[in-house]
Amino acid sequence: MPDGGRRGALARLLALAWDYRAVCLRVFAGQLASLALALGALGGSGLAVDVVRHAVDPAAPPVRWPYGLAPPAGWSPARVLITVVATALLLATLRARVVYGTALATGRLIHIDLVPALRARVFDKLLRLGHGFFQRNASGSIINRVTADVQSLRSFVDGVLLQGALLAFTLAIYVAYMVHVHVGLTLACLAPTPLLWLATSWFSRWARPAYERNRALSDAMVLAMSEGVKGIRVTKTFGAEAQELERFRRHNRAVRDQQEAIFRRVSRFGPTVSFITAISIAILLGYGGALVARDAMTLGQLVVFAGLLQQFSTQITGMAAIVNTLEQSVTAARRVFEVLDAPIDVQPPATPAPLAACRGAIRFEEVSFGHGSDRLALDARLALDQIDFAVEPGRCVAFVGATGAGKSTLLGLVSRFDDPVRGRVLIDGVDVRALDLGVLRGNIGVVFQESLLFRGTVADNIAFGHPAATRDAIERAARTAGAHAFIAELPRGYDTPIEEAGHNLSGGQRQRLAIARAILLDPPILLLDDPTSAIDVHTEDEVLAAIEAARHGRTTILVTSRFSALRAADEICVLDAGRIVERGPHAALIGAGGLYARAAALHSLGADT
Repeated sequence: MPDGGRRGALARLLALAWDYRAVCLRVFAGQLASLALALGALGGSGLAVDVVRHAVDPAAPPVRWPYGLAPPAGWSPARVLITVVATALLLATLRARVVYGTALATGRLIHIDLVPALRARVFDKLLRLGHGFFQRNASGSIINRVTADVQSLRSFVDGVLLQGALLAFTLAIYVAYMVHVHVGLTLACLAPTPLLWLATSWFSRWARPAYERNRALSDAMVLAMSEGVKGIRVTKTFGAEAQELERFRRHNRAVRDQQEAIFRRVSRFGPTVSFITAISIAILLGYGGALVARDAMTLGQLVVFAGLLQQFSTQITGMAAIVNTLEQSVTAARRVFEVLDAPIDVQPPATPAPLAACRGAIRFEEVSFGHGSDRLALDARLALDQIDFAVEPGRCVAFVGATGAGKSTLLGLVSRFDDPVRGRVLIDGVDVRALDLGVLRGNIGVVFQESLLFRGTVADNIAFGHPAATRDAIERAARTAGAHAFIAELPRGYDTPIEEAGHNLSGGQRQRLAIARAILLDPPILLLDDPTSAIDVHTEDEVLAAIEAARHGRTTILVTSRFSALRAADEICVLDAGRIVERGPHAALIGAGGLYARAAALHSLGADT
């Protein structure tokens, strides 16, 4: 990641933490209180050592009480020792309570407040992005960004920001305390510290690209698993289980090997830091022991100093984990912020135009549309080129053409899944770009080629876009779509659970539920995107009957290659390379002898054979 991108990601991470600043400050205050109590308990241990030594050997240096807190002169050594030990135990008990409370506050911040909110924010943005984003990013990458990357990103707050701030403050306190005990010994023990900075800088430069590579390999592994689950029927049909297993194992090994390389470096970094801190301990034992021998400091002070240096070394060693977490967080942050910053292609109007009672008149005025950043530059790459037609309210226009001719793209422009690069799409004389998206799509029912059903009941799926719909409205839509009869035969009727993707229903049943879902609120416009392409001839008749009932009184645009459906259309438009090359009713197009007539002849020949 370029340094500019890294700095930007860090700035965004800090801004994210700022949103939770009150809780972060409470957690940090708890950590500081824990530190202060730990230092107090450690200081008490040193005083206890000096009290015992002086009681055993009156010639030993006297106890150096901090801040003038010496006990009354008449107290016996035993009473002094008991008081010091009791105070140290009290401080340790208080510290345990503070640590417990801080841990609870941290868990609430991370797992209750931050992570769920951030996941919801990312998923909300995904729901508002256009089709282009999902075409550019594989499903494995998208799933990882909502799950693993958000989880890694949250670790910046507790694993980097809070721990890093505590580390800096703790080191400053430890150094100040050690300087208070003995300046020369402090300088000598901290002399190897610059080596730690060099080791940390080296590790950080290596870790950035390593973690970015790790996320890419993980995306590929999740995608392989997702495709394997979705395509399980195809896999079993072709007996390709071993092949699919090996494909997943290959991706899994790539992630494992790359993570192993990371772990090796991390494992080397920790001991390197520990070795450098061990040098400081060796200096302490040599130099500090000489100071005690010369009575330049007490044995208790040396014990306290050794404890402080040990804690200092532990905190420095913990810097390896902080740096490691930082690199993971920055890598994850870049991927999450790419989603949050992705441009929304279809923007709602600032001041929507009214659409009081939609009649369903549709008009395409010289509409052109292309995919990608160069869609305006090269007309040859336009998916739709100068499309001009109108559909009167209540009438049906069908579109037919080869794969890639632009049929589904045309339907998407009516619902504003995309916007044309030239021309206008009008509903009742109003440009769809001027309409509120909710109002626009609330007046349009859509049935796709393969309509996805969600986990839930039959009634839930029919009412998917309108959860507040009454049972009467749901049943009325099902009757219109020809679905009520088979629903009534299900074990629990409208309350029958639907398996993932509707696998416990036939293709025709799924399509009739999709039609019921599309017409639940009686929309004046119905868009049908090849709804009979994936079903057999017998089921086709059932679905066509449902379509005929559903489109009664509605403006309908039908995309299909089934001539049985085309015959019922008021007008047929033939698309070729994004242009309308023929138009008219079925009989007229057959008589014209063009593309449509040739396709009909091939269809009849196939049906005869």
